[in-house]
Amino acid sequence: MAMLTITGSTTRMRTALLGIGAIGRNLEPVLEAASLGLVRNVHQRFEAGEDPDGRKWADYAPLNPVYALTKEGPSILIGMGGFRSGLAGSITGQARGNVLVIGSNKIYAAVHQFGAIIQPKDARQLSFSMGGRLWHLDSVEVPARPYLGFSERDHETVVDALELFLAASMRG
Repeated sequence: MAMLTITGSTTRMRTALLGIGAIGRNLEPVLEAASLGLVRNVHQRFEAGEDPDGRKWADYAPLNPVYALTKEGPSILIGMGGFRSGLAGSITGQARGNVLVIGSNKIYAAVHQFGAIIQPKDARQLSFSMGGRLWHLDSVEVPARPYLGFSERDHETVVDALELFLAASMRG
């Protein structure tokens, strides 16, 4: 039987393993790093006009044709300020312990994510201008146009962040 014996210091190996263990005990730095990429992915969904599964919003929730006549901005859910303003510009990510939260603080964010039927609160009807005309309606349906979710690309973004931290730990 042939044997190979290696002698020397195991300090670097121990240091690397301690670093990897530290990542497992406190994921917040990894998640904070991943949040940057995940927010970027959401911005790219806004620019492409698609949901986390890659389906175009225009294919299943096109703009109301009357609204489209006077809509300002380049595409669905993006106004004149571009994707860095409004809903798209409000997307943030924050790590809290072992949890990563990606979302918006805009009051209307959930309406666009999940869809909604808007009804008047303190009036008989909703009144608004659209397409150069004044409208009085009992309700308005806003279709869901999901922009938040966890796509395969998002999964790769999180794994990439983790791999960077692991590689840094292994280098000592």
